[in-house]
Amino acid sequence: MSNESNFASDKSGARFYHKKDLYLAIILVAFGAFVYYEADKFPPAPLVLGDTINADVFPKILVVVLLFLTAIIPFEFKITPEKVAKIDKERNERTISITWITIVMLLTIVSLANFLGAVLTMFTTCLIFPLVWGEKNYVAVAIYAIVFPACVYLLFNQLLGLYFEPGLLEIFKK
Repeated sequence: MSNESNFASDKSGARFYHKKDLYLAIILVAFGAFVYYEADKFPPAPLVLGDTINADVFPKILVVVLLFLTAIIPFEFKITPEKVAKIDKERNERTISITWITIVMLLTIVSLANFLGAVLTMFTTCLIFPLVWGEKNYVAVAIYAIVFPACVYLLFNQLLGLYFEPGLLEIFKK
């Protein structure tokens, strides 16, 4: 067994780290820094809640875990060198169009979430995504699109008392 088995193939451009994984890690670190910065703007929780993990602390914990896991990514190929060639081959294949369609749909739905409101956003997501992904059982999709948002609304809004932005449903409130 040669010493080269601990390194990525020459085609990957990696010796000490994997080049493509390093780019991914840099993007994730930038995203993590942005989220941490935004979470730092959250107001501290009232003292009545005690020393629990509150809304101003929980995102920071997630970001720290994300950053720790991100630090592993560029060096992961050394742990499993036999998978490097397969991973590099899959990365060179063209991304299928449904991936791009899904990304555009997600960005569109997220940008409309304030306008639609929480329940209509869940309903739209539960209805459109399965259909775009090729689900042909329209009855099952319709049931899912109605039942899932209703259950989430009942659990979180009615039972737990969390506020859901009504969006378009505000007109039916009166």
